[in-house]
Amino acid sequence: MAKQEIKQEQLLNVEEAVSRSEAFINKNGKIISAVIIAVAVLILAGVGISTYVIKPREQKAAEALFAGEKYFRNGDYETALNGDGVNAGFLQVIEENGGTDAANLAYAYAGICYAQQQNFDEAINYLEKYNGNDKIVSPMVKYALGNCYAYKENIDKAIKLVLEAAEEANNITVSPKCLFDAAAMYEKQGKADKAIELYNRIKNEYPQAPEA
Repeated sequence: MAKQEIKQEQLLNVEEAVSRSEAFINKNGKIISAVIIAVAVLILAGVGISTYVIKPREQKAAEALFAGEKYFRNGDYETALNGDGVNAGFLQVIEENGGTDAANLAYAYAGICYAQQQNFDEAINYLEKYNGNDKIVSPMVKYALGNCYAYKENIDKAIKLVLEAAEEANNITVSPKCLFDAAAMYEKQGKADKAIELYNRIKNEYPQAPEA
């Protein structure tokens, strides 16, 4: 598959995930994190690992991560975390491949898995260990982290993270949803003026977004 086609498929997956996301005060109260992490091999391909010693280790870690990622996409978060008895899960990837790009992505994956299982303490623990500045992955990890803090009733921190995600993403797919959720959180706090300000931003900056 050509790189351009792979990138397009990745973006479509992100759009699909975002379209299913809900703010923390949604009626059903269930978190549906708006995060799809890019396939590890694609990210690693752009890293440009140069040394002969490190490259095989990165490749092995990426292959292990890919196995867990398939379970992740199918919604089998328990197996994605802990493995299937043959393939490693995200937790094992982290334990055995510390310092690799694959292990870094595994923190993001693991955090989302825990969030989907309503284990927000572990979700926060792993999401906060992700360290990256990718224009797609990084803001969406912050968005998920903000939702987790919202469920923990730390609304101020939740708003801060979701707004940071909106600014970092700076696109019509992610930013309007982040702004909309932050506005909903402000409403929860009784801060109508700040909520209105964000709603107006969505209308003015992203008029074609569904949230507008």
